[in-house]
Amino acid sequence: MAKLRKNNLEKYLRQFAKNIIRKGKQILKAKGKEGKLSDSLKYRLEATNNGYNLVFKGADYASFVDKGVSGTKTTRTFHNIDGKRKRSPFKYTTKQPPASALDKWIVRKNLKGTRDEKGRFVSRKSLQFLIARSIKSKGLAATSFFSKPMSIELAKLDTELLDNFKTDIITHFETIEL
Repeated sequence: MAKLRKNNLEKYLRQFAKNIIRKGKQILKAKGKEGKLSDSLKYRLEATNNGYNLVFKGADYASFVDKGVSGTKTTRTFHNIDGKRKRSPFKYTTKQPPASALDKWIVRKNLKGTRDEKGRFVSRKSLQFLIARSIKSKGLAATSFFSKPMSIELAKLDTELLDNFKTDIITHFETIEL
C-alpha cells in the first residue's frame, strides 16, 4: 500500500490549528493563567469521506476560562469567534466554588490572612471561604483565549484555504499522465 503524501490543504489546516493553539497559549500566559490548561490544548485533524474534521481539545474547564462565568452581581462577557461581544453562557446562581479548591492556589500565590478589625487572625480556611464568596458574587472574567485566535484565523481562512486548494489541484493535474 502506497503512503499518501500530505497535500497543501492538509498542511494548511494543521498550521491553522497550531496558530490558534499558539496564540491561545500566549493569551493565557499574558493573563497569568498558564499551566495545566495551557498544557492541555491540543488538536486532531481527521480525514473523512467529505473532507476534514478539525477537533480542538482542552481541559474540562477550558470553556469557563474562555467565556468567563457571570456572578450573582456581575455579568461577564466574552468575544465570540465572530469577534462580537456576547454574554457568558455560564453563571453562578446558588452554589459557589468549593473553598477547598482554592487551597493550592492560595498557597501558590503566598496569600496570608491578616488580622480583622477585632485583632483576630484570619485563618486560611476563612480566606478560602471569603475568596469563594467573592468569586460567586463577581464571577470569573473571560480570557477569550480560544475565541479570539479562532476569530483572527477564520478571517484569513477564505483566501488562504482557496490558494492551498488551488495548489493541490494544479499539482494533481500536473502528475496525471495521459
